[in-house]
Amino acid sequence: MAASSLRQRILSALVMAPVFLGLMYLGGIPFAITIAVAAIISIHEWVRMAQKGTRFWSDVLIGVAYLLIANMSFIVLRLYFDHGLALIFGLLFCVWACDIGAYFSGKAIGGPKMAPTISPNKTWAGLVGGMFFSGLVLMLYSYLTKMSDAHVIVEFLTGAALGGVGQIGDLFISAMKRRVGVKDTGNLIPGHGGLLDRIDSLLLASPAFLLACLLWL
Repeated sequence: MAASSLRQRILSALVMAPVFLGLMYLGGIPFAITIAVAAIISIHEWVRMAQKGTRFWSDVLIGVAYLLIANMSFIVLRLYFDHGLALIFGLLFCVWACDIGAYFSGKAIGGPKMAPTISPNKTWAGLVGGMFFSGLVLMLYSYLTKMSDAHVIVEFLTGAALGGVGQIGDLFISAMKRRVGVKDTGNLIPGHGGLLDRIDSLLLASPAFLLACLLWL
């Protein structure tokens, strides 16, 4: 990666992360508006990609439904649970832990590619390592924050599953980009591409985590 591109990525992250985390902490209407704006931007990026493909209307219907469900789940987790802030951070930590664990596990172990035509860098070893790390993080986070009364094994398995679901969400967006022939979903964030490029793992993990919170956590 070029030095200028790396600087762009770092500066973008330093600006965006505190703003987003602050809005998460505030909750309420500011958070809901932020997620609504994110949903609109995501849908716009998806529709622009769909215009480059050969299945415009089916892609639009699937993508819009997917993005609305994902963003609404994020709002429900934060605003409609008494411990919504802890849940949102638990979700983020799980997804980030899986991404980090998958990267280092894949680099260290290598082995067969998981989806070589969609995402050539992902390996099965990376997926397993990422899921293990994600499960461990959710288990420890829940213990420290008392986020859940579930058994530690249930929390570990939930975290591991959540990490795996996040990777599927990542592959879903990557498959769409491959099919329509684009490198990034947009150019909204300097050095990072579009918004969908940054939140692809969160999109499917969000409704999955909401379901887990409603049923067993």
